[in-house]
Amino acid sequence: MKCLIVDDDPLICDLLEHFCGKIDEIKSVTTTVSGFESINLINSSSFDLIFLDFNLPDITGKDILDLNPNSAVIMVTSNKEFALDSYNYPKIVDYLVKPIDFPRFYKGFLRAKDYISVNRKLPEKDARLFIREGGKLVKIKLKEVLYFKSEANYISIVFKNKKILTLMAMKDLESKLPDFFQRAHRSYILNLNMIDVIHTGAVEINNDHIPVSQRYAPELLRKIDLLN
Repeated sequence: MKCLIVDDDPLICDLLEHFCGKIDEIKSVTTTVSGFESINLINSSSFDLIFLDFNLPDITGKDILDLNPNSAVIMVTSNKEFALDSYNYPKIVDYLVKPIDFPRFYKGFLRAKDYISVNRKLPEKDARLFIREGGKLVKIKLKEVLYFKSEANYISIVFKNKKILTLMAMKDLESKLPDFFQRAHRSYILNLNMIDVIHTGAVEINNDHIPVSQRYAPELLRKIDLLN
């Protein structure tokens, strides 16, 4: 996740950057104390999440929102007056009032993560993966995959009418998959769009009964709820 912090208080910028550094999913953080500079940054780069101060000396946070940046936004301010008006902006996922502590910050981050997961649009060309089968590379369409199953040093890629076995680690595969896939168990990654039935501790896909461990169940259920 790539983030932009916009706040005229350098101490707040440092605090938010420090909080971002505690979260593994956040890979890049850019900070600015200038509203006008933030506009140039937004126009020249793509940010997944913007932490945006409402009261800036050169331009307001509302003005920046009206420019319609294609990012999730968490408002960060001591001004409570914009809280109700913020509901007119679907991209605002949370509203943090200063002073800010990490637990409240992290709660806002999780809301942003869910928003980004649901609203990220993947081009059709990105919904594919080349995997090694024997001595050749084979293109698979990820939307047609039911699930991936770890089998020793191999991964079984399961479709409705066939299976492909490839030499790959689950952690390497997981990093390459779009958001409609979710780890359900140390041995399974599921296509959420292919789930037919949800049980306690398991799901069914194409009549296959697949275990869901307690570790991954909350995130899996949250993603399924967002897809509905």
